[in-house]
Amino acid sequence: MASYENFYAGGGESLSSEYGTFVGYRNSVSGIGFPTDPTTANQLKKVSDKISTGAKTIEVSGLSILGGAPLKHLATIPKQHWKEIDRLRKLTGVDLTFHGPLVEPTGYSGRGNWSKDQRLEVEGQMKSAIELAHQINPKGNVVVTFHASNGLPEVRKRIKKPDGTIQTTKLAIFNERTGQVNEMPLSPADYLDKIYERTAEQQLASLNNTQWTDDLQKVAEISRIARNEVEKALNPGQAKPEEINQLLALHHIGQLAYQNKEYEELYLSEMDKLRKIDPNLPIKFQQEIAPVLSSANTFMKDAFLKLKESYNLAYHNAKVDDNKEQIKILDEYRNTYVDVMDKKRGGILGMQQLINHGVSILEPMSPKIFRPLEEFAVDKASDSFANTALHGYKKFGSNAPIIAVENPPAGLTGLTRADEIRAVVEKSREKFIQRAIETGVSKSEAKSQAEKLIGATWDVGHINSIRKWGYDKKDVIGEARTIAPFVKHVHIADNLGFEDSELPPGMGNVPIAEIMALDENFRKAKKIIETGDWFSRQGGLGMGPGTAIPAAFEGFGAPFYSTGPSPYWNQAVSTYGNYFSGLGPINPEIHHSVYGGSFTGLPADLGGQMPGRSGFSGTPME
Repeated sequence: MASYENFYAGGGESLSSEYGTFVGYRNSVSGIGFPTDPTTANQLKKVSDKISTGAKTIEVSGLSILGGAPLKHLATIPKQHWKEIDRLRKLTGVDLTFHGPLVEPTGYSGRGNWSKDQRLEVEGQMKSAIELAHQINPKGNVVVTFHASNGLPEVRKRIKKPDGTIQTTKLAIFNERTGQVNEMPLSPADYLDKIYERTAEQQLASLNNTQWTDDLQKVAEISRIARNEVEKALNPGQAKPEEINQLLALHHIGQLAYQNKEYEELYLSEMDKLRKIDPNLPIKFQQEIAPVLSSANTFMKDAFLKLKESYNLAYHNAKVDDNKEQIKILDEYRNTYVDVMDKKRGGILGMQQLINHGVSILEPMSPKIFRPLEEFAVDKASDSFANTALHGYKKFGSNAPIIAVENPPAGLTGLTRADEIRAVVEKSREKFIQRAIETGVSKSEAKSQAEKLIGATWDVGHINSIRKWGYDKKDVIGEARTIAPFVKHVHIADNLGFEDSELPPGMGNVPIAEIMALDENFRKAKKIIETGDWFSRQGGLGMGPGTAIPAAFEGFGAPFYSTGPSPYWNQAVSTYGNYFSGLGPINPEIHHSVYGGSFTGLPADLGGQMPGRSGFSGTPME
């Protein structure tokens, strides 16, 4: 029995009043691009395959999504391939962009900590990537996209409550002393102090104050223990003041003599003085007093090391915040410390006085032991982006690649929101200008190049994922409006607001048309359609895995011709299937010709397709 599904493939939604409707804005086919397959190093073939589809813009992929070292994917591409890709570009007239490897620009290791060496290593990988990308268009400015983060924890989770207010429900913090990244537990209320609504910033300030006070109290407590040990050893109730001073001096000199033989003679001389006071005192000193004083000295050194750690943190914060008053106080204390240590004076009690003075000046400073991870991440990521852009400018001049910072999927990693990406771009430009001037570039030229070479790649699908936290269409458009002045490049995929499902445009609820119409930067930017994941999951829909070109043009409402507006792809594609719908065309030719009873077998004058006249007329058919 015939199955009608076999000859009716179904239709799209091209006659829907909403599908592909780009009111006030439609992008030409030449402005819509497609990425190559990121799972293979044979990018030369993949570029050629995409060119054969008629695509005019292609994004070469260096993502290395299969894991391993970030540059392993790129390192397996022969150097000749890069030049061949450039030849294909010149031969066919296509535009090429490049997606850099997935690295973590901040240098965060993904194991809960950060290191400067790790960030420098990542920066080196980014510089190598733009050198490779430059080869696919040496005479132009290739847009190179890097994710703002890859593995960094979500810096700040913000949800929209039913009443429209925004609440931070999770805040990642960075420990300035240890380099560790942690999540700060949030407690919105402090009932003891009658504070029923505390912001994340207020809770972080409270955490810093508490930790700072605890640290200095530990220093003071260890110092007090050391002082008790001294008093226990010297038994001040029985020893005379001159004996106490001499015993302390003797112990201090003994410590110096242990480290430097030049003090041995002085130590022996002091022992003789002690013997004149009491012949038995040197023996008592060596057997009973010295061991206890050594223990006290160990405690005091431990207290001083902890104080030094707190001092360094306070100084670092004062420099970051440019607090000149605190820097002056800390410098004065350092001069006192250097004077005491250089002159080898003070001993145990002198060190205790130095510690107590240090605690008193440090306590009111209350530096930021924990900083918001967002603040730290913007600072470190901008170092990598600024240095990479400057490297490209110094090496390739006016043809340097453009660094475009992309927002990763919301909630998956850190630095995903528009204000965060904007902060990274602004900070990167600021550092680029400063460092370019230091190399002899004029301020005006440095500023011009910073604005040209550092910007954003805005992924409209990635940001749409904020809908799962109570945000709506207006919020998604608002995010795009925030980043609009910095946009150099656009990635487009649709979804339903939950996950980055990479649907073709028009199949989800991403307000693509409204975003594209927001700003000139969106309108003139190359738009890369990232829907390979969805198409591969759908078996390619008969067009081969990852082939989203017809659906993308249709959903994007692109015009058929570059010379004028209508007709549009959404008005022409699949109209046949939608018009007849149901079981398809009435009496379809394929059915009757295959399964018999075919009217098409009749002569033409009876409605068939066979040549000649009908046999009913008496004239035989020829």
